[in-house]
Amino acid sequence: MRTKFRNAVSARPRFFGVIFVMLAGAGYGTGPWFAKNLERNGANPMGFLTARFVVSAAILLAIRFIHMRGVKWPNSSDAIKIFLLGAFGFFISPLLYFIALHDLDSGLVVVIFYIYPAIAVLLSWMIYKHKLNLVITICLFTTLTGVWLTAGQVGDGNLQGIMITLLSAVTHAIYVVAAGSISKKADPLTMLTIALTGAATAFVLVSLVGPSSLDPEFPVNSQGWLLVLAMAFLITIVATALFFAGIKRIGPGITSMVETFEAVVTISIGVLLMNESVTAMQILGTVTVLGSIVAIGLAESRAESSAISHTS
Repeated sequence: MRTKFRNAVSARPRFFGVIFVMLAGAGYGTGPWFAKNLERNGANPMGFLTARFVVSAAILLAIRFIHMRGVKWPNSSDAIKIFLLGAFGFFISPLLYFIALHDLDSGLVVVIFYIYPAIAVLLSWMIYKHKLNLVITICLFTTLTGVWLTAGQVGDGNLQGIMITLLSAVTHAIYVVAAGSISKKADPLTMLTIALTGAATAFVLVSLVGPSSLDPEFPVNSQGWLLVLAMAFLITIVATALFFAGIKRIGPGITSMVETFEAVVTISIGVLLMNESVTAMQILGTVTVLGSIVAIGLAESRAESSAISHTS
């Protein structure tokens, strides 16, 4: 069964890349639910993010030591790049995102944050010379429209919160574009281990020597720490592994668009688990985002079929 799956992925890497990133977005989409429940158990964003990445890095270091004891680590140059990718990408953007949720309505945060696919596509075009075809251009427009509809009616926000969210979007776009190149410099487990160790190091250092406004507050009970363990496994290890596997196959531009599935999952969890209401506009937005992702997947599948037929 495992061999058949690997063969299928090898035969259609870009199609499965879309699937992997979509699943990663689903994992990331549970983040606000975890955040709200962790805050109810005494943690602040700096606290639960620090705990999340330290626990994840420790688990991955143990797994790699056991299963890949004889395998060499990447050379120092590549290892530093992966480490810094994690320290930058997993520290700045998530922390700013969760801080912004304190100042703005979640709908407004989602709308502002999800301009990042447009930024990532632009950066990808500038740096990697990835040209946009008609399908991808249309899908970029429809995914952004779908996220705007899915977020619902946005509330008023202060300038500080808006700027924090915008900075979070820009830093995440830079991280996605950088990951498109750096993700090819090591095997998946090693890549994930080094990147999350970088993130954990960044959070610990800032916790120790950063300003008092970033002092961490950790969960005060066992329920909170169980949520940290679940967050570390689901959002951090599994979702990030899928993200790296996907971006290696489809590149940063398409990855940023498919990752908008995260917004759909966040809204759906709010309706199903947090007693939030759903509107017809949100349903329309969800359908629009899903339709765009399906179109991207079909386009990638057809491109691969065409490439296979030309080479055979």
